[in-house]
Amino acid sequence: MDYLETSSLSQTIDNISEALLFGFDINRGEKEKIANFLLDRHLAPGAYAGLFAPTESDMKQDLVLFTGEKIKSNAGRRHIMGEEASRILHKLDIENEAVSRVLREADEGLKQRINESKSPLGTYCCKTCSCSLWLNVSAGGLNHDSDILKAGLEFLKQHRDDKGTWKSFPYFYTLYVLNEIEPELAMDELQFASKSILRWINRKQMEETNYLLRRKFIGEAILNKLH
Repeated sequence: MDYLETSSLSQTIDNISEALLFGFDINRGEKEKIANFLLDRHLAPGAYAGLFAPTESDMKQDLVLFTGEKIKSNAGRRHIMGEEASRILHKLDIENEAVSRVLREADEGLKQRINESKSPLGTYCCKTCSCSLWLNVSAGGLNHDSDILKAGLEFLKQHRDDKGTWKSFPYFYTLYVLNEIEPELAMDELQFASKSILRWINRKQMEETNYLLRRKFIGEAILNKLH
């Protein structure tokens, strides 16, 4: 399939994220086309904090996260797409000066915005935005700063409830992010969520959508890590 959708940053991110999750192959030529598209979105109008800008089409509709939750706020859409685009550019593993420069500049812009916000270490803005930050860092963003991830996971831990979920955090997107973080860092939260994952997987589900298949795959991947 063609993973690049030039009219939509969010759809391109979604396509590649699916390929990464399920282990689909992206050939070198396609990777280079995607990287060039992302380079063109860097600092384009609408870019958040020196990151990667949504397209006009993206900003006319809600952002649907990889696991199906919707983001309606303008700033939230721009920020999360920027974080996830940075993550994808890291994951493409294209080694050239242009990519290195853009990733470096994206990190610098994001660091500046985080510092200006005076958010606690490991967090930024809302809980969903914090998850997108961890997703980016887990792929190499912000120099793969493990202190950010450790502090973020401690923040997440403080929001546990008695259901195996986290208060005000988007449950499936949070699981998606935790599955991408090194197991040695995320293991406590994966263990905590294991019973809620089992309950959800064992429930009778409605029609299988792409989002449902992704959620099941992520849940099963997490459970496999625990055995």
